[in-house]
Amino acid sequence: MQLDLLIRNGLVVDGTGAPAFTADVGIAGGRVAYVGVLPEGVSARREIDATGKVVSPGFLDIHSHSDFVLADPAHEDILGCFLRQGITTLVTGNCGFAPAPANPEFGAEMRDYTSFLRSRRSVTDWPTMGAYLDTLTDQGVALNVVPLAAHGALRIATMGFAKREPDAAELRRMVALLDEALDAGVYGMSAGLAYAPGMYAGTAEITRLATSVGRRDGLFTCHSRGLSETLVDAVSEVVDVAAHGEVRTQFSHLCALGEANWPRIGRAIDTLESARSRGVDIATDCQAYIAGNTTLSALLPPWALEGGMDAVVERLADTGTRCQIRRAIEHERPQWPTGAGGWTDNMIASLGYDNILLLTIGSDRFKDFEGMSLAGFAAAIGKDPFDATMDLVVADRGETMMLVVGSAGSMRSDAPLREVLRLPYTALETDAIVTGEGKPNRGAMGAYPRMLGHFVRDEGLLSLEQAVYQMTGLAADRIGLSDAGRLRAGCAADVVVFDLAEIEDTTTYLDTTSAPRGLEYVLVNGTAVVDQGRYRPSRAGRVYRRS
Repeated sequence: MQLDLLIRNGLVVDGTGAPAFTADVGIAGGRVAYVGVLPEGVSARREIDATGKVVSPGFLDIHSHSDFVLADPAHEDILGCFLRQGITTLVTGNCGFAPAPANPEFGAEMRDYTSFLRSRRSVTDWPTMGAYLDTLTDQGVALNVVPLAAHGALRIATMGFAKREPDAAELRRMVALLDEALDAGVYGMSAGLAYAPGMYAGTAEITRLATSVGRRDGLFTCHSRGLSETLVDAVSEVVDVAAHGEVRTQFSHLCALGEANWPRIGRAIDTLESARSRGVDIATDCQAYIAGNTTLSALLPPWALEGGMDAVVERLADTGTRCQIRRAIEHERPQWPTGAGGWTDNMIASLGYDNILLLTIGSDRFKDFEGMSLAGFAAAIGKDPFDATMDLVVADRGETMMLVVGSAGSMRSDAPLREVLRLPYTALETDAIVTGEGKPNRGAMGAYPRMLGHFVRDEGLLSLEQAVYQMTGLAADRIGLSDAGRLRAGCAADVVVFDLAEIEDTTTYLDTTSAPRGLEYVLVNGTAVVDQGRYRPSRAGRVYRRS
């Protein structure tokens, strides 16, 4: 028996949650050939001595936003941060954002909606998800890609940024576009009910689309309608969609914005537990940090986002309307039901200008302020925080990415985050937006090393086996991948070799691009893309398409 690669004598953590064991891992033809004691007569073109090291499946990021960047000719360089921390598979199309379908009638709205997700050389428009996936397959990809359709893209292609319910014909059109995407091979659909135009959709609309996903045994993922005052109600809404749509469901990044709302996390978990006990197939995911990233335009009240970015800019240029937006931010809080124009999350009210940091700024005029808080930015340009923030929204038409600090704890305590991470059905995610510009969320470089080094080795929050399961096999099970996320014969040879004593996330909330330590090898379909700690760009990935 001739192998391409033999990893000798490592501590195998196979991604199932089973106890670790010492074994050899043989790889041939991009697949795991065997896991166990080396048989007689086996030879390999290359051997790696993994004595004293952990050998695990490649990590799966169940919630990423790299859809557009994957079509960039230089994406293996831009997205190398994921591979360097051991991530070999990205689930794309989350939070209602996807590159297709793009309807020329609403082309400007679609481009504004996704502008913060694009790199400089991203291709911009695909008429169908099938065409998009064909592009990725033809050019090759650096990581494995598992695509989702996205409610926001379906809605924009059908009715733009209209702040109303779809009529019967429009709903049929959305269902038809979703079916087309499912036929093309996507693994399900996401929704982003905190983002326009997803926030304008009622529960019935989402349930109708999720039902189509459930009939095809796909996954429905949802960024809920509220992560602050209305968190528990928002979780209940997603549970209702899962139950009535009879669809496997992932509640995206369970957290709560602002210290006053952290106690709601426990009540949200109770809601999930109750649903699971009734047989509702719902789970969750979260980051390994107390902060998350999103677009600066998410700070605006929902009614101000109607019609897309052109309309937003016009409203902020009008003195009277700008004053209305200020009053909404300063005096209004989310209530349930939110309604078509009501707040989902008033982030400024929940967190304050001091706890919102500027990651990536689209406007060249303000580039030098990346890394500052909104409060610091305002002081630097001599304006009050509200006007400074709104001026930035106008200057770059919503492209600025921000970091919201306080989504699952503070610099003093991460107790709310630990409460979510220790749930056996919480998959790890990055939720990172990396475009090759500015400062990405630190999770882009360090999320999985942080889980292993900080929460497993240093804090003992989870066992090594349980943590690896939540980073690999659990995510594979949720998305519906049978040949990924596990180290066993026949599975894809996505493999990570790391030193548990050394693995460490070296980023901070201000220095977000420092490389992790302790990862020695990362294989994508049998190709070493991290070799003895050095990143070697390659297009060894695979575009997964459901048959």
